[in-house]
Amino acid sequence: MADGGRAEAGEQVAKLLAAGHRVIAIDPYYFGESKIKSRDFLFALFVSSVGERPLGLQTSQVGAVARWLAGDRKLGSVSLVAAGPRMSLIALASAALEEKAIGSLTLHGSLGLLKEVIEQGGAVNTMPEQFCFGLLEQTDINRLALLVAPRDLRFAEPSERVRSELASSKDWYKLLSKDFDPLAP
Repeated sequence: MADGGRAEAGEQVAKLLAAGHRVIAIDPYYFGESKIKSRDFLFALFVSSVGERPLGLQTSQVGAVARWLAGDRKLGSVSLVAAGPRMSLIALASAALEEKAIGSLTLHGSLGLLKEVIEQGGAVNTMPEQFCFGLLEQTDINRLALLVAPRDLRFAEPSERVRSELASSKDWYKLLSKDFDPLAP
């Protein structure tokens, strides 16, 4: 999964295929081929106005694909690879909810905190899932990461912000008898 859509994930897909992995590239709502052509932000506002959240829809779609692959297709738990801060949040939330269907997670370009969206000047009309009502009040990237434990979680090439905000997660994995560092290069 990539912020630029599956069509722009060709390089990452090629690397995974070359490493012997089976790859299914998906575009959940609001990305790639599932992106609404004009005034897409209005649909995100509409979805929110009826009590749903774009992040919830996207997480449900990713979870459904993971359950289908793991269960119906009998492939076992899947490994999610997400590129970009938006897809990283979606993948992290999906993995937190789908403890059986999603076995591991690799995030490229993840944020360290949800507040970074505001600090970087993000807007609800360009990244609605990042502005999920009530999300920051209840949780943050580090807490979602802890919900994935003890499954494998890796922040590929983490920024300094990610390193500082998620440094304590290594201790949590050790507490769960998992020798794993989600911030390892």
